[in-house]
Amino acid sequence: MMLPTPQLLIIHQPRQAAEYASILEKTGARVNAVTTFEEANELLSFIHPDLIILSANMPEGDGRLYCQQVRATLVHPRPVLVLLHPSTDVNERINAFRYGADDVLQDPIDKNELAIRVLAHLRRRQEEFSNPLTLMPGPNMIRRMLEQLLVSDRTWAAMSIDLNKIRVYNETYGDLAGDQLIKALGAILADVADDTDFVGHIEADDFLMTTRPEEALKKAERICQQFDKISTRFYPKGDIERGYLISTGRGGIRRRVPLISVAIGIVDSTRRRFQSYVDVLTSARDVRDLAKQKLESCFVFGTPQEEPTRGMRAIVQEEEPQISGRILVVEPDGAMACLLQEILSLEGYVVEVTSSADDALTMARYEPHPDLILLESNLSDRKMDGWELCSVLKSDAALSKIWVVMATSHPDQSKALEAGADLYLPKPFDMPSLLTEVSLLLKSRFV
Repeated sequence: MMLPTPQLLIIHQPRQAAEYASILEKTGARVNAVTTFEEANELLSFIHPDLIILSANMPEGDGRLYCQQVRATLVHPRPVLVLLHPSTDVNERINAFRYGADDVLQDPIDKNELAIRVLAHLRRRQEEFSNPLTLMPGPNMIRRMLEQLLVSDRTWAAMSIDLNKIRVYNETYGDLAGDQLIKALGAILADVADDTDFVGHIEADDFLMTTRPEEALKKAERICQQFDKISTRFYPKGDIERGYLISTGRGGIRRRVPLISVAIGIVDSTRRRFQSYVDVLTSARDVRDLAKQKLESCFVFGTPQEEPTRGMRAIVQEEEPQISGRILVVEPDGAMACLLQEILSLEGYVVEVTSSADDALTMARYEPHPDLILLESNLSDRKMDGWELCSVLKSDAALSKIWVVMATSHPDQSKALEAGADLYLPKPFDMPSLLTEVSLLLKSRFV
């Protein structure tokens, strides 16, 4: 994998600056050499060097004082400061450290020794700026990589990658298990990347990958395939067979949550001109949000302002549909049924009420179908109770997309979800919780 090119700044008198720059360029770093502090200040206004090498004795002033100035004025991450000092006196060299130098070397110094010491500092800096979980480049190196791409002549694509439902996975199996899943995703990205690609780990399950635009779709597809292939190893057999996790919210509300999948948003430099590295990150995440609308692993290629290009698993941004609000309440308690009808109607929903499972099934089959059914498990019908009605609804292809909220006092929340309910709402419940959950389900109906 590719890493950002290190940036070095040398501040020395002309002959030494040229000599040191010549040897350090051979390390692969981008070297800027200046002969005055004024020139250095001008450069520092628009470049962000990883390391500054400066002479302690400059015609215009003391290099030790310039170390103090850099420490006081440059924001994090500030460069490593290597001071070249002509004195062999230990006390003078120690004093240079007190002024803020990170390292003090003899001046003049053997050019090969200087190169080795600089490489050692850069290696330590790379380790410091790596994500501790995956040891991949972290936010500072991602910023440096994107800034270099923005001013280069290369065309490139940036891929924002994360995991869907990782929070529920962590709540169910623990943070350590979630960390292993994140490390697995990082290993997949490293495997898919070639020598010209960059992969960085921003935080948690948030990754960024850069590649050539013509390779982006193919690599996104490989990431999805490889992750789907290995992700089942991170679940107990029962959850794999069931096909979902159970998320527990406040008040005992439980819902079925899909298994972990990958979402990828892709933007590239051939479609638009990006203003900054923040613009790249934000745009890629916005496109990734479109991919997160799907339950399975998928990717979106495009920009939030235009219709994204369709890929093998890509989805196309569609015009946001108008959210419908037809609710069928199936409740044997007459007083509760009336209360629910009144409250839901005040929220703007079209509400129908019945206490019979047979009637509910008939009403559900009428066009237009209800968008959501609020269902009590304990119904008075002899032929069918709420559990059976839920199973019938979910097994009918024409009705299976109707959200079913099982509002019941039955203590076994798993029974409701196994019957096909999308949400288990234990009675007694407070109305604000009910309204919140109903609103969330109806808003996601068209996803």
